[in-house]
Amino acid sequence: MKRILIILLTAILLIVTACGDGDGAENTSATNKKENENTTEENNDNNKEESDDKIPVYQIGETAVIKNDKFDLEYEVTVNSFEITKEVDGVPLEELLESAYDESGFLVAEVTYKNISDEAYVPNERFLAYFTYGDGGGGELTEYDDMFFNELEKELALGEEITGKLVYVSASPDHDYYTLTYEPMQDNETWFQLPNPNLK
Repeated sequence: MKRILIILLTAILLIVTACGDGDGAENTSATNKKENENTTEENNDNNKEESDDKIPVYQIGETAVIKNDKFDLEYEVTVNSFEITKEVDGVPLEELLESAYDESGFLVAEVTYKNISDEAYVPNERFLAYFTYGDGGGGELTEYDDMFFNELEKELALGEEITGKLVYVSASPDHDYYTLTYEPMQDNETWFQLPNPNLK
């Protein structure tokens, strides 16, 4: 009889131990699963923050404060107006382009730059405006600074501002909007979106 009781007690102990181990395994598995879910949620949050980090976009009349990391300076940009025309300051398109198409036109953005850094500098030696169709990110540089905005090649004192025309040429100026890009491919990349005034 004692042997039977001993065998029964041993069997019960084995069953209880086995169940306890199973619960521990389940608890461990549940804990690991929860940790994995938390890690996944954190990763998703990080990815969301990165994807939400958008390029700032400004419109005509708005002023952007832009940082240039290479030279460690800041400058203000305001786009005052944008037009598509056949003539700028009395200079006809045909005078600059012998092979201009009938559809060709000047794309003219009047901008104001202000030096808010702590030193004087020549604007064209520190930053440039890139012009493109649609969204920004790069594009063309103006070839007519010396003709329409020669202040860009002169020293701009601290606190001083200049206003002039950035002039580009397009063979088919019929896009819905255009973009001026500053600091392309940098952390401080900034866009000015310019609606086509002829499509209003």
